Amino acid sequence: MTIRILSIRALLCLGLFAMIFQPSARAERHKVILDSDLGSDVDDAFAVALLLASPELEVLGITLGHGQTGKRGRLACRLLYETGRQDIPVALGRPTPLVVGHPEITEPDPRQFSWAEGFAAVEPIDTPAADFIAGQLRRRPKQITLISVGPVCNLADLLQKDPEVLQLARQIYSMFGSFYLGYGSSPVPSAEWNVRADIPSARTLSSSNVPITYAGLDVTAFVELNAEQRRALWSRGSPLTDALEALYRLWGRETPILFDPVPIGMVLWPELFRTRAAHVRTTAEGFTVIDESRPPNSRVAMSIQTDEFLKRLVDRLLRQDLKRGR
Repeated sequence: MTIRILSIRALLCLGLFAMIFQPSARAERHKVILDSDLGSDVDDAFAVALLLASPELEVLGITLGHGQTGKRGRLACRLLYETGRQDIPVALGRPTPLVVGHPEITEPDPRQFSWAEGFAAVEPIDTPAADFIAGQLRRRPKQITLISVGPVCNLADLLQKDPEVLQLARQIYSMFGSFYLGYGSSPVPSAEWNVRADIPSARTLSSSNVPITYAGLDVTAFVELNAEQRRALWSRGSPLTDALEALYRLWGRETPILFDPVPIGMVLWPELFRTRAAHVRTTAEGFTVIDESRPPNSRVAMSIQTDEFLKRLVDRLLRQDLKRGR
């Protein structure tokens, strides 16, 4: 009898130990905010899709910056609605010229905007993007990963309002810059678009001493979604892949380069990347330069296992079953 009681007590203790020390899947989820210029190139839509299809990530919000932010916000709201994720708040940054400093350069409506024209079932929140990010970081210090995949207007606005708040992020990843390679795998670095579109904001961010991991053209420019992978996605027939196909058709070109999902992949699958510590600064012409004479202020992605990254991304989008009314 005594032995039996001891055995039961031992089992109860073991069960309690397992409940206490086994981490829950929910507790381990990365809290993330995505800052995007959704609607211009189609890679932003794939970045949002990868976020939504990744159970490891708890998406606290999507913020839209650069250009026609209201139309970008409507596009994000419809994408979230179609996938049953209208619980995710969408916050807008201020509208800007296509290239800051050149107000005469205006952006015609990207054709992707038409996909959400007249959509009003879900609307962005009233809180401006910079204030939304600041509020989330202060509410959850050192818990949130911030991912930036567009011109960094919202982050610069945030730094001007609250210079210390980005230090409260757990991690910051940004599709930003060109360090050793340029567009088209050129051995000459380029003035990368997210920098060149708003050079003052880019310089504000890179000089802020906030630790950032940059996914530049050195790794993102190789991530091409080929015809076979596109056929597999379009044949899936889910609300998410149907939305991606519609936006791809409206985008109107053949082979998308998925620049913007890459920093999300760095959060999900860090083993696929090699990075190095570096001191990054942005020149007045929009070039991102590594200064070897100064101590590191960031990390720069140097290589990516491109084929494996694309395999995992496509597999994830094929396996998801996001839809309204879940």
